[in-house]
Amino acid sequence: MSLSFDTALKTMGRGIVGINFLILVAFSVASAQAQAPAACSTLDAPPTGIAPPGDALRPGHLGRQVENEEEITHFYHDLIGLELRGNREQPRAFGQNRGLQEVASLVQGAPDPYKQASRVVLLPIPGTATAAGGPEMTIESIEIKGIPTRPFHPALTDPGASYLKLIVTDLDKTLAVLKQERTPIITPGENPVDVPSWPGITGKIRAVLVRDPDGYPVELMQITPAPESTAAADSKVLGARVAIVVDNIEKTCGMYERLVGPDFKFWISPSFMGDADYANLTGLHNQFRLAEAMVPGSPVVMELIEYKNHSKHFQRPHFQDPGSAHFLFMSKDDDVMIDRVKAANLHTTSPSNAPVFISPTTRMFFVTDPQGFWLEFMDNGVKKDPDWPQK
Repeated sequence: MSLSFDTALKTMGRGIVGINFLILVAFSVASAQAQAPAACSTLDAPPTGIAPPGDALRPGHLGRQVENEEEITHFYHDLIGLELRGNREQPRAFGQNRGLQEVASLVQGAPDPYKQASRVVLLPIPGTATAAGGPEMTIESIEIKGIPTRPFHPALTDPGASYLKLIVTDLDKTLAVLKQERTPIITPGENPVDVPSWPGITGKIRAVLVRDPDGYPVELMQITPAPESTAAADSKVLGARVAIVVDNIEKTCGMYERLVGPDFKFWISPSFMGDADYANLTGLHNQFRLAEAMVPGSPVVMELIEYKNHSKHFQRPHFQDPGSAHFLFMSKDDDVMIDRVKAANLHTTSPSNAPVFISPTTRMFFVTDPQGFWLEFMDNGVKKDPDWPQK
């Protein structure tokens, strides 16, 4: 029997940096398949508050490939109220970064990946820093042209799908603005619904699920009383969560913990959840299991969702496809992270299977989870590329 959110929590209590360039990579299905199942260390209760930094210093961004930067900026900045890195009216020209060739050479579906050009817009999310004025997690919006792309529109229950949750100060006002712009709304009835409870959240929740210009799901929620936040007093947004749909929750939790570090621990719901309130929000009459972890160095919660009834033949996107996404962990030292990748019998999306310099002192690498969702790890100032002037 499935449990409502309230009942699930009671049962549990009784028993238990933005970057301004394009990075083109291919997902590594083989590496995900090679990953051996790993035990997942679980928390006794859903995580809350602010997590201290560890080997992962903080969340860098939710990377998003988009069809049109102007539409994305309008949606997230003008309508919803996210911040914007740079001036609203400044030109954002397309360009190429030849220093990324080792990674770009693996892009899928493109005979010549170096024909690509890209431009990036960074949209900081208020309330995602550990303190006011600190570095916030951003949406890294990447528009690509010059190579083949295809829209990525997975079903909400498909492993590899993901969506962003934004905590807003005035849900009714925000939704009214979005409706004026003819924003697609997923929630049946197209109005906010009450969600009596959600693991780790204290207060009354009203929420609605919409789609951004690329069809990417965005949940807007208002919590009463408003939660503590590091956002400015006049901010329209108070924080964020990131949800990733998975095929096997234990396997994915174990992999994430092994890569990010032992301080990245998950709480897992004691049984399948799902009730009429969740169906009213999502339109899904489907039970699910939920896992939650605090991203180190932030108040951001990562949620993993495994639906009881989901396709085992889900689509994996190409990295450059509008609607696809990845998550960046800023790390203390990418060499530490790469050792964990190799210990897990995984391979990065770089042929060298090593961190790649993307500036004289910045390194990064990508690895895919079992669903084909990309995880990015980046460090800065740890090492210097002796060959950078020649690149």
